[in-house]
Amino acid sequence: GSGVSIAEVRMKALTIAKMCTNTAGFKASHGWGDRPWRFMNRSVQLRTTIAQKLPMDSDTKLLQFQKCIIKLRKQHCYDLSLISNADQTPLHFDNAYDRTLELKGAKTVSNATTGHEKSRFTIMLACMANGTKLPPYIVFKRKTVPRNVIFPNTVHMRVHPKGWIYEALMLDWLQTFWVMPKNVIFPNTIHCHCMPSIKKRRQQDKTDLAIIPGGMTKMLQPLDVTVNKPMKDALRRKWNTWLLEGEHTFTAGGRMRTPTL
Repeated sequence: GSGVSIAEVRMKALTIAKMCTNTAGFKASHGWGDRPWRFMNRSVQLRTTIAQKLPMDSDTKLLQFQKCIIKLRKQHCYDLSLISNADQTPLHFDNAYDRTLELKGAKTVSNATTGHEKSRFTIMLACMANGTKLPPYIVFKRKTVPRNVIFPNTVHMRVHPKGWIYEALMLDWLQTFWVMPKNVIFPNTIHCHCMPSIKKRRQQDKTDLAIIPGGMTKMLQPLDVTVNKPMKDALRRKWNTWLLEGEHTFTAGGRMRTPTL
């Protein structure tokens, strides 16, 4: 389970060889480092997404959460259109693919970007239990709202110096979207959702908050499991199309500018 490269395997082999007899001619060449894995059905692989480990008492937490939701539904007669799941996820201005087609044996493999792989923003997604999606709530990392920029009316744009959704923005989200009486919302375990001001606002809106137990995102967070990744994959395809075929502007030094907000 540790990260390892063929070069590290070769260096480790040389270290072991020094402690063994009859290994005077052993050089741990590149060919030697590559051949054995074919016979053992192994190859160097790109790491996949790190899977979340469920807690030891996951079954108990799952049942308790389900009982809590069933109790709230019976108590308030919640319709599916009044049950929501919300989640925040980071996005980046550059969404380059990790792989590309290149000649075999190429020592350098590069993917074109605008140099903004680390420039990020945050998006708040929410959907109702009946399948209705609330408009995306996007927070850009900047201090002021950009002028003369027209955003689609299907999204809501805000700004924050750190690009995160803090208490004030969470209140704004509730004010913007959460105007229906008697709702039950299932956000992730995010600190700002439990702040006193947020709690007071939920009480005013007659909203029940069901916090997902720690370590149970994999089992109980629908957005994180089934919505966020397809959305990011679609955004990557659009970004790649823009990079290959879209209109671009360049700096004085010839560097391609990042996509506009």
